[in-house]
Amino acid sequence: LDYKSFLTNRERAVDYLNTRKRLYVVDGYGGWDADYRVPVRVITSRAYHALFMQNMLVPPTEHELETGFQSPFVIMNAGVFPCNRQTAGMTSSTSIAVSFKRREMVILGTQYAGEMKKGVFTIMNYLMPLMPKRDLPPADRALPLHASANIGPDNDVSIFFGLSGTGKTTLSADPKRELIG
Repeated sequence: LDYKSFLTNRERAVDYLNTRKRLYVVDGYGGWDADYRVPVRVITSRAYHALFMQNMLVPPTEHELETGFQSPFVIMNAGVFPCNRQTAGMTSSTSIAVSFKRREMVILGTQYAGEMKKGVFTIMNYLMPLMPKRDLPPADRALPLHASANIGPDNDVSIFFGLSGTGKTTLSADPKRELIG
């Protein structure tokens, strides 16, 4: 998607959100570790989407909100409203687009809450391998994974990789093994 089309979709989302009587804003972090986490702000017109992301993101402390919650990646969820199919690059009424330059994600034409979660994963997969510093060797950087893991009594670790809904959490929740995450 070219930058002009992203801006067209962004303007459409902002215009739609500006017509709503009530908006929900959720601030949180993608990831727990302070050295690697990504600040995220979600703006949506649906309470369900706000609750979903409030549950998904790590909540900032009051102190962090006052002093350290800077330059969040903004997710504008206007999924109730379709994108314009006449916009260059659009082939349907649905668009989920990310601009790393603007640190923004725009959602149009879908009410599936998982798009926001997938968006945070995408952002983390793009940014985290460069953290905590770009000039570190790869072995000293972060690698985000869509996975779950547990550890057995003999320190044997199992990692479960898979798409959403494939049973990673269920498989890792073995009562004889400690959950890592």
